[in-house]
Amino acid sequence: MQTILSIQNMTFNFPNKDIFSDITLSVYEKDRVAFIGANGCGKTTLIKLILGKQTSNKGSINLLKGISIGYLSQDVIQSETNTLYQETLLVFEDLISLEKTLQEMEQRIASEPNNQVLINDYGKKQNYFIEHHGYDYHYLIDMFLSKFGFKKEDYDRKINTFSGGEKTKMCFAKLLLSKPDLLILDEPTNHLDLSTIEWLEEYLKGYDGTLIFVSHDRYFINSLANKIYEIENYHLNYYKGNYDYYIKEKRTRYETQLKAYNNQQKEIARMKRFIEYFMPKPRFVSRVKDRINKLKHMKIIDKPAEEEKAIKINFHGEALLGKKIIEFEHLDIGYNENSVLIHDINALVLGKDRMAIMGDNGTGKTTILKCIIGSIKPINGKVIHYRDNRIGYIDQHHFDIKGSISLVEDYMSDFPMMGEKAIFNHLSKFNFFDDDFFKSLDMLSGGEKMRFALSKLILKEYDVLLLDEPTNHLDIITKQAIIRALDSYEGTIIFVSHDRHFVDEIANKILYFHNGKSYFHNGNYQDFKEIEKGLFELDMPVTKIELKKEIKKKNDNISTCKLEEKISKLETKIESLKKRQFDEEVYLDSKKMKEIDDEIALSETELERLSEEYLHRT
Repeated sequence: MQTILSIQNMTFNFPNKDIFSDITLSVYEKDRVAFIGANGCGKTTLIKLILGKQTSNKGSINLLKGISIGYLSQDVIQSETNTLYQETLLVFEDLISLEKTLQEMEQRIASEPNNQVLINDYGKKQNYFIEHHGYDYHYLIDMFLSKFGFKKEDYDRKINTFSGGEKTKMCFAKLLLSKPDLLILDEPTNHLDLSTIEWLEEYLKGYDGTLIFVSHDRYFINSLANKIYEIENYHLNYYKGNYDYYIKEKRTRYETQLKAYNNQQKEIARMKRFIEYFMPKPRFVSRVKDRINKLKHMKIIDKPAEEEKAIKINFHGEALLGKKIIEFEHLDIGYNENSVLIHDINALVLGKDRMAIMGDNGTGKTTILKCIIGSIKPINGKVIHYRDNRIGYIDQHHFDIKGSISLVEDYMSDFPMMGEKAIFNHLSKFNFFDDDFFKSLDMLSGGEKMRFALSKLILKEYDVLLLDEPTNHLDIITKQAIIRALDSYEGTIIFVSHDRHFVDEIANKILYFHNGKSYFHNGNYQDFKEIEKGLFELDMPVTKIELKKEIKKKNDNISTCKLEEKISKLETKIESLKKRQFDEEVYLDSKKMKEIDDEIALSETELERLSEEYLHRT
């Protein structure tokens, strides 16, 4: 198996920050490699080094000569003055040119049916054309663009009229259509619809090339990765398997190293006691020197780092197990009566329920949360509140976290009775330390904003939590901490999420929106997906059936010439075999004679079949 990428003893650092120290890795043909690690550990930097956008301080990065590399960036778009369809067609420029060549050759063959050189050349070119989707690239464009949310009416729009998010999606579709030998993806599931993520996952499972990706989506990693490289403490740790394997193996390695470390520390302490006790005694000098020498040359085993620097969250809320909390009764939601997003929602939320609201972007998930808090009125039906619960709400789209004041100043404004020391202690539970306390709110990253919002939410002691994409921008470790915290929360949770692992860990009810309808299910996402298989089938455009007929018709016409070529070759072969029957070495050897007789019989049967097919075509 070919080595696609190798990194040898590479070190990289910024002027004031170490990133990698002496790392080595190998990626082979058809590998699916996931880079994982906490936010800020250097995953994106590693990708930039591989792409040559950064230069290492030491070591080497080697890519297989001649391979094509695909990376999701705005550089994928060649011209923003192109229409969406014109830009996408650029992927198939060579095929479109070859298609014209084949059409010209077909006309020549019609007038030169005995030109064997031309027919052979045509056959080779046509095989290449078929193998590289020459007859179905229009279908592929339709499928990929539709999967990324584009409609037929978007095809003639110029690219400069699309939003930034839409441009990213069209780059993604174009990148996948180009099928590079090495596909590199950085957080590929960010901002994609749930159905697109499901489709992308299935597509990448069968991808012909090699895949390297960075992701915080545990479900996605588990489904695709056959290798995991974890970036931790400036080093790469290699795990051969998916995420489930990584979790088990990491624990095993931790326990093994901790045991070895403890045993070595005991041995060091024992030798030091021996040296200290026997050093003053002359007759033990040689033995003392031996112990000193052993200590000097001992390879010290590092104490393994704690498995997680997890945030410590403890939500509070009133336990109302099994009591009615909120009910949706024949609820229609949307912007007005002429633009209803979802019709006839019916669902009951009980005390301590964890209900996940799922579906594609724009289907109404955030809208129903706003209906619950009353900031948007239902079009029809009712949201029934059975008791006066204290409701806490985090809206992923409108974090009220901005300004030039520091985190501590913001806390003092909202919680004046806490005091500075209490604020430091509380924020440290959410992995804010030292200089973080004095960062301005405007300097916070998306993940930091979510942690900061959660830190304030906890102090309110709400009975019902409404969370809109609570895991966005969070790394896997922080997600696990949130899962543990929400699991121990006594109150009720209604949350929007496209993070399938998070939903499976938390939810006991699913409210799923699809094509204007709602589906309510008692259980987690995996159960729901199994029951409602029809919602998750990979859609195939209707035009594919017509396309198949068109391809078959064209192939039937084109292959007549190739059929003549096969018949001619078979006739030549039979004639040659019959001549060999008169060779002395054959007719004197009954075994060889039988082999040739059998081959002639098979060839004549095939010739008869091809002749009938030729007569049928003509």
